[in-house]
Amino acid sequence: MPQKDRYQDRMIPIEFESHETFENLVLAERMTIILITNGFASFSFNHKIINLKTPSIILLSPYDKLTLMEQKNLSAKSFSFHPSFVNSALTFDSLSENHFYKIEDEHDRNMMNLFLRRDESYKGYLSLPANTYLRINEWLAIIGTETFSQSDMTWTCRIRRYLLQTLYLLDDLVYSEENRKETLNKSLVDSCLEYIHINYPNDISQQTLCDLVHTNRTTLNRKFKEQVGMTSIGYLLHYRLKIACEALTHTGLSIAEISEATGFQYDTYFIRQFTKKMGVSPTEYRKTAWKE
Repeated sequence: MPQKDRYQDRMIPIEFESHETFENLVLAERMTIILITNGFASFSFNHKIINLKTPSIILLSPYDKLTLMEQKNLSAKSFSFHPSFVNSALTFDSLSENHFYKIEDEHDRNMMNLFLRRDESYKGYLSLPANTYLRINEWLAIIGTETFSQSDMTWTCRIRRYLLQTLYLLDDLVYSEENRKETLNKSLVDSCLEYIHINYPNDISQQTLCDLVHTNRTTLNRKFKEQVGMTSIGYLLHYRLKIACEALTHTGLSIAEISEATGFQYDTYFIRQFTKKMGVSPTEYRKTAWKE
């Protein structure tokens, strides 16, 4: 239920639960922060099973579906609010339309992405580092105390301040985690590229590259396609043929010597791959290059 402001004749669209039971979630017309403070729980979250343990947090919108499936020693607290509590310009209609002309309105709207955004890298829940958990736990405790005590006429301002501090901290955490993953993904591919550029004359298999960066073939190829547009072995072949083209153009090495120097085990395989990719045989490529 919304809180009645004892100092003014108005209802404040917020709710706080110090012992969240997960029986009445998700709330209509509310964004909800759920902080898991103890134990373990398994949820059905938007039709997918997720397992969360202390400390972690869930950020719900009215469009989510959350069902508690299993728990052990679970304790949690929650705070729910209408977006207009943060900024009067934020209604669910305006959030849907996403047309904001004031910088402060757009900034506050972006904070709501913590509750609305659902994609591959962010699904609406987070494991919290210990220091982040302690700060959010403290701020939610203050929010809960103020919700019920309404210690003076500015009680809603204090709640809003601590709510925004919580959202800013969580937004920074999501941003930092995405940057960390992006850096990790890039370094994974970059490490393989560096290895290929140095070791292309040697025998390199896909397993060689997987072992190098401690990942599986599916992940490696997905990351390669995202960064260079082809699989890891596809790039290895591409780079070997590139070196072969330079050797055909600028050296007098035989086809067999170039084949061996660029990592092809058999010159017949080299000729077949070169012709397939370049549209002409190595000999024809050399003749054209030397004429030019």
